[in-house]
Amino acid sequence: MKKRMFTKSVETKWMLTFSDVSTLLLTFFVMLFGISNITPEGYRLFKNMLNVNINKSNDYPSENINFTPIPGVPIVRLTEKEIKLIDNLGELYNNYKGSGEVRLYSGYQKLTLIIGEKLLFHVNQYKLLPSSYKVLEKIAGILKQYNTSIVIEGHTDNTVSKKIDNELLSIKRAVAVLNYFKNAGVDTSNMAVAGYGSSNPLYPETTPENRSKNRRVEITIYLRRI
Repeated sequence: MKKRMFTKSVETKWMLTFSDVSTLLLTFFVMLFGISNITPEGYRLFKNMLNVNINKSNDYPSENINFTPIPGVPIVRLTEKEIKLIDNLGELYNNYKGSGEVRLYSGYQKLTLIIGEKLLFHVNQYKLLPSSYKVLEKIAGILKQYNTSIVIEGHTDNTVSKKIDNELLSIKRAVAVLNYFKNAGVDTSNMAVAGYGSSNPLYPETTPENRSKNRRVEITIYLRRI
């Protein structure tokens, strides 16, 4: 009887130890999942729980806006150069976020800078406004520092214009931004352009305000060469 009780006790202790290890592993993987996006919350959790210094002093710029629903780049895979890129784009975003015409989103191994039409073009036109040079010059200065793949996309709303086809307009706007970067000394050999017309709206095309928000140029910067 004593032998059976002793055996049972050993088995019970083993099971308790195994369940403790399983709980710790589950907690660890939940923590990794929680910090897997480029978000201010994920960054702070990573730094506080693991006490890892990755030379990042400022919060990420998009703290008060929605991120894309695509999983972000794990913080543990970011290089110092990529962190500096995020910082530079964050500073740009902070300078223009009051206007509502510049937004910054994170996606899987990429960052997307969205610039509203009002900063760049007149309605239904693709010639850059002189007032756009200031923001584009700052973006060009950032892009010169990094050798990475970039895609420039033009987007319009669903308003039909007699002057120009929406898809053609979106393409010409993307090309106008590309040409500005080229003239500013940015290496454009790793850049591509695309025009989607009104096919990819960010907001329902139900109000003039929403249609205005959908007229934009998106500059997607990949954190890894593609």
